[in-house]
Amino acid sequence: MKGIIAEHQEAALQVTDNLELPEPSTNQILVKSIYTAVNPVDHMMINMGILVESWPFVPGCDAAGVVVEVGGEQAASRFSVGDEVCGCTRLGTKGYSTCQEFFIMDADLTIPKPKNLSLAEAATIGVGVETAALGIFKGCAIPLPDPDNLPAPKNEWAVVLGGASTVGRFGIQLFKLLGYKVIASCGTRSFEAVKQTGADVVLDYKIPTTDQVSEALNVLDETRRNLHYVLDAAAGGLEFGRALFNELPEGVPRYFATTNDWSGITDFEGGKSHCIQLGLIGRDSGAGVNDTLARYVPVLARLFELGKLLPAPYVEIGNGGFDAVLEALEYQKSGAAGSKKVIVKVQDR
Repeated sequence: MKGIIAEHQEAALQVTDNLELPEPSTNQILVKSIYTAVNPVDHMMINMGILVESWPFVPGCDAAGVVVEVGGEQAASRFSVGDEVCGCTRLGTKGYSTCQEFFIMDADLTIPKPKNLSLAEAATIGVGVETAALGIFKGCAIPLPDPDNLPAPKNEWAVVLGGASTVGRFGIQLFKLLGYKVIASCGTRSFEAVKQTGADVVLDYKIPTTDQVSEALNVLDETRRNLHYVLDAAAGGLEFGRALFNELPEGVPRYFATTNDWSGITDFEGGKSHCIQLGLIGRDSGAGVNDTLARYVPVLARLFELGKLLPAPYVEIGNGGFDAVLEALEYQKSGAAGSKKVIVKVQDR
């Protein structure tokens, strides 16, 4: 089987044709990789070795493809050969990486491709929407909604730091669907895009934190009791969270959910903190994350099908094939895509 590998940590990526074809277990499916997205975590795994269980390592954890084998009865209750699927796979685990011809997905954690999305669009949603959902529903303790009966708008606010990122954009969309007004931070070049995503107020993340907090506080009611949530999609928002929470009245519920799961962030300023651990997806050590995401998947899929959640903006690199995958990995690493998701066609359907 063909794919992309790094022989060891910090090794150059190369195309290989001698990968072992993985075999799905009872509650798994084997998927033909059609489109894969490239994420910063792919380069972090290659360069730092984080989450990588063994070498050589195949990058890719975010894709859309077609089911070619169903592992057993459990998986067959959800999927059939020929179904189009998408989502996030196990990170750093042999057989699950998406930059290869075929990869395994855990059936309970797989998103059936929404009928209104193309395979290319579907490849943009897995990591971003699942991370945002973990931050909002688990980290901020907001109940999972009924997609067909969403809450009415309310005069309550949430903050999304890193609003131009894929996680940030899905965070903005989810908060808006839950009825909240949203303050988002990003670079000035992304202001319009973040506003179009749904943010009511946009902050320049490059100005001093105290100024960002002051701008956020200016939109609250006089009591400052109507802001409760901060989703830190940029993994660097602890200073903002501390400064903001310190300005809120005593007794106001406050939640800080962050993609920074390596710095040991704990509760602060009377608030509750949650470190999002998408890297545990599918693993035995991630039972809590897996059970949680299994409940989220049907809700998220329904929101996409209803057109209430929209896929991420993306740029497609190359003309397909594994040389194009190498090109896409380098393109994402260069930062040339800006806030857009980088995707590449691995092979024809």
